[in-house]
Amino acid sequence: MDTEILCLEVQGVAGLGCFSRADIHKAGGKGSNLGELIQAGFHVPDGFVITTDVYDEFVQYNRLASIIAQAVVGKSYDGASIKAAIERSLIPPDIEQEILEAYTHLGQGAVAVRSSATAEDLPGMAFAGQQDTYLNVIGPQALLDAVRKCWASLWSERAIAYRERQSLDHQGVKIAVVVQRLVPAEVAGVMFTANPVTGARDELIIDANPGLGEAVVSGRVTPDHIVLRQVKGTWRIKERSVGRREVVVRPSVSGGTEDQVGGSEKVSSALPKSVLFELGHLGADIERHFGSPQDIEWAWQAGKLYILQARPITALPSVLLRPTKPVQMLSAIFAEMLPIRPYPLDMTTWMKALSAAAVEPIFSMIGFTPPAFEQLFGQEEGVVTAFKGQVSVRPSAALLLAPARLPWLALRYDPAKWRNDPLLLDAIQRARQLAGLQITALSWTELLDAIKEALKLPRPLAGEMRRRYIPRALFNVAGLATLLKVLGYSRYLGTLLSGAESETIAANQALEDLAEKVRADASLSKVFANTEPEELGAALQRFASGKAFLAELKRFMDRFGHREVVAVTVLEPTWQDAPQVVLGIIRGMAGSEPPKHTTPAWQLARDEILTHPWLKFKPLRALFIRLLAGARWLWRIREDTHFMATILMPILRRLELELGQHLSCAGVIDEPSDIFHLKLDELERLDGSFPLPAVLVGEIRDLVLHRKQKRQSLEGLPVVDPKLFQQDVSYSNAVLRGTPGSPGIAEGTVRVIHDISEFGKLLPGEVLVAPYTNPAWTLLFQRAAAIIVDGGAAGSHAAIVAREYGVPAVMGTVKGTQVLHDGDWVLVDGTNGIVQLSQPRGELILVDRRGSKS
Repeated sequence: MDTEILCLEVQGVAGLGCFSRADIHKAGGKGSNLGELIQAGFHVPDGFVITTDVYDEFVQYNRLASIIAQAVVGKSYDGASIKAAIERSLIPPDIEQEILEAYTHLGQGAVAVRSSATAEDLPGMAFAGQQDTYLNVIGPQALLDAVRKCWASLWSERAIAYRERQSLDHQGVKIAVVVQRLVPAEVAGVMFTANPVTGARDELIIDANPGLGEAVVSGRVTPDHIVLRQVKGTWRIKERSVGRREVVVRPSVSGGTEDQVGGSEKVSSALPKSVLFELGHLGADIERHFGSPQDIEWAWQAGKLYILQARPITALPSVLLRPTKPVQMLSAIFAEMLPIRPYPLDMTTWMKALSAAAVEPIFSMIGFTPPAFEQLFGQEEGVVTAFKGQVSVRPSAALLLAPARLPWLALRYDPAKWRNDPLLLDAIQRARQLAGLQITALSWTELLDAIKEALKLPRPLAGEMRRRYIPRALFNVAGLATLLKVLGYSRYLGTLLSGAESETIAANQALEDLAEKVRADASLSKVFANTEPEELGAALQRFASGKAFLAELKRFMDRFGHREVVAVTVLEPTWQDAPQVVLGIIRGMAGSEPPKHTTPAWQLARDEILTHPWLKFKPLRALFIRLLAGARWLWRIREDTHFMATILMPILRRLELELGQHLSCAGVIDEPSDIFHLKLDELERLDGSFPLPAVLVGEIRDLVLHRKQKRQSLEGLPVVDPKLFQQDVSYSNAVLRGTPGSPGIAEGTVRVIHDISEFGKLLPGEVLVAPYTNPAWTLLFQRAAAIIVDGGAAGSHAAIVAREYGVPAVMGTVKGTQVLHDGDWVLVDGTNGIVQLSQPRGELILVDRRGSKS
């Protein structure tokens, strides 16, 4: 068919090759996917699309809109009457001519006429079989009748029921029709590029039957069933069974199809092994092109394979490999780091930059190349689905230089001086300049440039500082560990490294100081006790000590206001974006007694070690003190470089939401936050000239809708499957088992805190149970008896701070917030990662990491 002719006008009827998957609003799910396959070079039968514009024109021409609207508004959904009205209505003469001209270009032979609705073949909604398909349609009048029947099938009882279940707006769904040259298949069927039952991604399932694929798709036969497994890049047959072939569907000479009694021939006689492997490679290529496992209809005829349809596999179960210890640890950390799913914009901006800055420099320092952050996660249609449970770290040529590079870095860069590094100071200044931009005055291009500038800064703020200053700290840790082993104090290494004066600890102390100001002032105490956090700002403006407090709060925000609530998305507001959150925290803290100040555990351990007889020897004593001071920089640099990198989060949030405001005002997206469903490169393709072309607006709106629906279909599924890090509960009376996060044993009453808005509920001496934690949560640690977290591991920020405070912590319990309830009395064993239900003993038991009770 002359696609150039049919592509001239895509408002009505156009060749399949004129469309891509971005054209779902015009060609429907089936038509847009087939057009995408043609453009990508796959072998698809030639055809054309009768677009949704034609359906709209048909509805208006026959005055069917009022009938449809009345049924939708009245919720009567009388599909039968709508169907009947459509089937007896006339196609406008100009449209009829377009359809028949396209049919002539196609050769006027036998065709397949397929419905293609705008809400089908989506990641979470296949709409499989909900609209009609007509095979072996021959002649102009039969074609026009089949087109009307496809339009009418949008209002079939089953299609209406399906939309109801999926909560879709009936009036918002449109339908296109795909007309393709019929392939009189010798064998046809379906292919799944992942096992739809087990979820195995290295298996490909083929169901085949002689004749047209309708017999397989409709479920009328027991087809031949073949399971291919990919081994080192090649396909092997894992399983093959011969179907009963109860029916073979063949094209009828007079049009339509006829059923023939099937046979039980050998599989190999119908579908050679070479064709099976060709299907395997073809399926893998299609999956790679679309970026997700695919459900594919295919046909084999005269030695050629044809692709008839491709759509995402819906409800595909996840498959877990048996995780190694490093994967278990990384999974637990990611489970805490990813309490919500990062958006496409985060994955292509903030998370990509943060990963490149914080992880890659450390690996390159020792001569390895880590996987890119986005490669660690499965993605479908641009949406993160799940952590893959696989981590591939490759050695690089730089590995040969690592033995020389590490000592050189250790000699050159003193951790005690990292805060004065010119590179860091310059990056902080650049971040301040970005924070001071009047973003509402910036153009689209200027906003994008500011975002790109911000994305350059995590590396000097975090990654490069770690690369330069961690090596000497690591050498000191190694030296300290060796000396402790000689002295017989190896068990104290973790304790000695805890309690570093990080920015997280400083933020927590600053909040406690603000809470103390509230306790010490009667007027402040009264206002905080009787005012909701959302109204506190206005209430404090009404009196002198309130204004003074707000001035103190502003100084706090200037230093700590970029503190994140969730690290993986800049869409979530930081403290400075939501000051009511901080006021709520202070309100809760001020309403309880301040924490008691005790000697830090690391100092007690240090003083005990200094009593060792060998350390009376001054050179050895000086060595111990020097190694200890140098080693304690390790966690401080790790924590504080994270703090530095997150300076950019509120900056990026405002810049990206301002871009969203541009698109929202132009009617491209419904609200500014919808921009987070787009990727950076997709935004870069827009030149900022508004209004955008109507076709482009439609493409963007469909893309956003598509990804919203995919994200919604994943709701309730964790990004990191708990089975990757979940521990078996094998201790008697144990209700939870997780990863030891901070050693020690404590008992107390459970308090489940679900999010930052509930911080004020935790009372001193209670056991904090949380779904996840990050540095913002650690201010609760100084008043908690112990900590139990669904996610996280010993290396997570929360575990580090728990050790610094000397509070027992169990991380990665998976179901702590579900199993435990407010008021439960538990014993938390942070040393072994065990939580047991217990009974109050009349006294609080705390066992520190050195084993002494208090």
